[in-house]
Amino acid sequence: MFMKKEGGNVACCATTVDDCLFVTSNDETWIQKQIKFLKAKYEDVTVEIGDEIGLIGMQVKMDRIDKKVILTQPKNVDRIIAAFGVDKGAPTPALANVMGDDDTSPLLQNQKQFMSLNSMLMFIGQRTYPEIRPAVIKLSTKYNKATELDLCKATRVAQYVYGCKETHQLILAPKSLKMVCSADASYAEHADGKSHSGGTVGFESDTCCNFAYISCKQPVVAKSVGEAELIAQNRVGDYVEWAREMLLEFGYPQETVPMYVDSQCAMQMLKQGTGSFKRAKHIKVRFFWMKELLDNGSLKLIYMPTDELVADILTKPLTGGKFQYLLYKLIGWNNSKLLNCGDTMEQVAEEVC
Repeated sequence: MFMKKEGGNVACCATTVDDCLFVTSNDETWIQKQIKFLKAKYEDVTVEIGDEIGLIGMQVKMDRIDKKVILTQPKNVDRIIAAFGVDKGAPTPALANVMGDDDTSPLLQNQKQFMSLNSMLMFIGQRTYPEIRPAVIKLSTKYNKATELDLCKATRVAQYVYGCKETHQLILAPKSLKMVCSADASYAEHADGKSHSGGTVGFESDTCCNFAYISCKQPVVAKSVGEAELIAQNRVGDYVEWAREMLLEFGYPQETVPMYVDSQCAMQMLKQGTGSFKRAKHIKVRFFWMKELLDNGSLKLIYMPTDELVADILTKPLTGGKFQYLLYKLIGWNNSKLLNCGDTMEQVAEEVC
């Protein structure tokens, strides 16, 4: 991220490989000045301006009337459908068995093809399909040792993508620029005993506005549910601190950022700090920097029941009404029908059924 400030103008140039996106303040002529500067420096510069543009494989649409941004990936989705050769849909990306391993399933003959197929799924999962991340991240651990069952699991993800390819959207509809986040962990979810972290970072919204999604296998084996939750909260906390610094640079300082969690045990551990960790000293140095954030008011832990916690959808495969309900809270879209923000999980489950 490169920033340029001159008088009352601010230009931001976020780069990824050979693509960049400008966001400027209030002077249209200054935007043109920065574009002219880049064209003089780099000969081959293609400029796309408007409320609907293409960016790193995504279609970005600005809805200024309803004050929201809509992200889709039609070209990448079509590539996945063609590569997998699927012709039917699935209501969810994975079944409950996606995290398990089956030693009886024979190894695939073409491991390179499996790696390529799963990489395509990971690409869209990193951008507009965060709900598929738990499945594709698990499958990514099977590189060079994937089985026929693993290919079936990857195909199931592709079938989900096929089933919602015409309507799927990631919607950003901020109510304000006040940050909120959530964190959760699924204990010992993986076959090797490691847990899976999930989390979101976004802006306050009446519907949904998450700009960062965390879904990853934890690097160490947690000895308890509380420790697994602490690891997940630590990972989300990293994103919160990064976003806080970025927003401060943009001129939007943050006060206390609420982090929604479903583990009262982990909340108590963090609030008490290192004093009660005589039997868990290995946690202190690595994860208790968050204690300082709580003490100085930068972060506040708020309990939320698991059924309402959006981060839960990024820790393990979900099905049925719970998947539909949390999917809407995650990306602002639902593949059965639009839901009211006040619907409970039970109501959504009834609607889905």
